[in-house]
Amino acid sequence: MDKTIAENLIVELSKHPRIIPLDKDFFIKILISMDVPESSRFYENLPDKEQTLQDGDNFYLLSLRRILRNNNAQDYKMSKWKNIYKSIISSSGAYSSDVLTRNLRADKDLVKIMSECEQPFSLLGKFKSYDINNSYNGISTIIRPILVIPGAMDSVLKWEEANIIYDKEGLFLNGPSRLLKFL
Repeated sequence: MDKTIAENLIVELSKHPRIIPLDKDFFIKILISMDVPESSRFYENLPDKEQTLQDGDNFYLLSLRRILRNNNAQDYKMSKWKNIYKSIISSSGAYSSDVLTRNLRADKDLVKIMSECEQPFSLLGKFKSYDINNSYNGISTIIRPILVIPGAMDSVLKWEEANIIYDKEGLFLNGPSRLLKFL
């Protein structure tokens, strides 16, 4: 990937209000090392590397999972089998970049934003936070997808909120509404 494009994406990522302070050089190096050829595919997988941070009893992990081709987001039709797979994964509380990229492409508003974006690429990442000494007296985990579409933070945050996974020692809950129903 071109260095200027990588730097622009990481600047956008650093504006995200709900993640840890970035090691920008770490993520820029990952993006620059990627070969992103012209393709009709929607995404390219990124290497499994993450930034970690400890703050008292809290641990945070941030990783970039996919480079998304903005122009290839349109005209996606999800098959019946992929819908079934999505339902199974979503109900189990597991994080799946495959399911999230399909959800993203099924969101007409985000697809429109991506297709109108001046930048050729967006990013999909994962942010995990672990709270060891919380009010539940156990380990709680929040797994949040991180979506970077240059210039579209408000729309992105709504989509991320709808796809958060909450886990309290093995009890997975998707989205804030399921957590509230449980409590």
